[in-house]
Amino acid sequence: MAYIHDQILPEGTEIGVFEIKDTLKIGAFEIIYRGWNRHLKEQVEIHEYFPHDFAIRASNGFGVEPKSPNDKENFEYGLKVFLNQAEILTQIEHPNVAAVEIILQLNGTAYTIMAQQEGVSLASLVQSATTIAETELKFILVSILNALQKVHECKIVHSGIQPAAIFLGKKGEPLLTHFSAARLAIAARTPNLTSELAAGYAPAEQYEQADVPGPATDFYALGATLYHCMTHTPPADAQNRIMVLSKGEPDPMVLLSGSADITYSAELLQAINWMLRPDYNDRPQTAAEILTLLKSTHTEGQSKPATTQQKAVDDTESSAGAKRFIGMGVLIGIIATIVAGLWFSKKASESFEEQLNIAAQPPIEHHSDQTSVAPESPEDQAVALTSNPASQPEKGQIPENTSSPAASISVPEAEPQDDVATEPESDVNQQQTVIESLLPQPASQNLPEKTLNGDSIKAYLAAAEKAMKAVRFTTPQSDNAYKYYQMVLAIDPNNREAHSGLQKIVDHYVQFITKARADGRLNEARLYLQRAESVLPDDAKLHRIRAELAVVKK
Repeated sequence: MAYIHDQILPEGTEIGVFEIKDTLKIGAFEIIYRGWNRHLKEQVEIHEYFPHDFAIRASNGFGVEPKSPNDKENFEYGLKVFLNQAEILTQIEHPNVAAVEIILQLNGTAYTIMAQQEGVSLASLVQSATTIAETELKFILVSILNALQKVHECKIVHSGIQPAAIFLGKKGEPLLTHFSAARLAIAARTPNLTSELAAGYAPAEQYEQADVPGPATDFYALGATLYHCMTHTPPADAQNRIMVLSKGEPDPMVLLSGSADITYSAELLQAINWMLRPDYNDRPQTAAEILTLLKSTHTEGQSKPATTQQKAVDDTESSAGAKRFIGMGVLIGIIATIVAGLWFSKKASESFEEQLNIAAQPPIEHHSDQTSVAPESPEDQAVALTSNPASQPEKGQIPENTSSPAASISVPEAEPQDDVATEPESDVNQQQTVIESLLPQPASQNLPEKTLNGDSIKAYLAAAEKAMKAVRFTTPQSDNAYKYYQMVLAIDPNNREAHSGLQKIVDHYVQFITKARADGRLNEARLYLQRAESVLPDDAKLHRIRAELAVVKK
């Protein structure tokens, strides 16, 4: 639903060090502006709390206030949840989460300041008829699951995942944006809740005002988003699905392997089908469960995950097996960090802030004895979707105890990889042995610095060559050729192999751009162009391509 405010802040309005340049979006509960940070000289997004139903612009032209005394309670409640969500997002540090940088309370309302992202939304790629490769989809899925794991640990949910909420940055890294928990909490106090939900992506529990969304709410929406990417068909409304199933008819959203229009692996379809189960408690309850399913089905060659009867017996064995394999997929990604720590004495740190709960409702007790079990196969989904366990955990609760956060996943742009994994909590010695075998091993700590640097350069160039062969040019962030070439140039700015490697990356992207343009896939061409420009922004070929794409209609 479109909302029109006749009192939006005009261009040139100053909010602290920020200046409003344009209006990007007008929603039911906020106005989003394109802004300019006069101090840092950079573009930003400015989100202003302005609930359409019970707020009005003050007489001074800047402030925001309740429309009437009767609206004061709802206005203040909405402001509270808006601020609480923003405060949590300032504390979340994750490469796949669009964080709030600054919160300002001025003019009787609140503003959140976020960096303006460069790239394209997943929604623009979904509009194309071109099939998205499984490696790309898995990379997006695992990246967003890692982001959700961090978000859910902070006791909030996104509540509005859809293609438009997943942004693909210049280097291809997925970014989770447009958090909707606060907006929907406010909408629940109005008659407009249904209109604020993303039809097809919102699960059934979000249509019930008494239900508090939980992690499985986000998993359904993410599954629906991937379903749309796979089929190029918008997902069916959740309530309509339930009605169809209640009549004994086939589920319109079950992905079946072997179908003429489905070209994805059975394990990926199995994970998506599990996430798309209509009943909250039938879905996975943590991101780690989905990551483990993807890893176990891929590495162990199983066509089925454990059934309910097998689970008690297999849990111990699968745990041990997971620990053996779980760290291998992330070794290459962390080698760079370890080498940097050995030679340059740099350390990375991650801050863990106090967790906040944006919901005004009292916390719901979590029944930790419930275990979600994946369906036996995609074909069994139509039967499994209608199951109702006799004993189930409550819907809105986010588990207090979750498994360890998932590690960075290395998924190339065009080659399949067996590296979906979560961060191990043991087998440290085994990982360290493998890592040390891949790093340069100086014979003595007293070797000349030139020798040590030479060994490091050889290791980085070898890693870069491996990434090039796997078509990992600029993604994923933790393991790509561009990153390794940059490490070489940090030691030897004139290294010919590294400079040649960067040019090869750009040349490959130019080939991708040419093919995408010939096939009419302009959004993909622009995405490849952005990735190429992140490598060599001054390359003459890229300037020419950008000029050509600028005059082509979207």
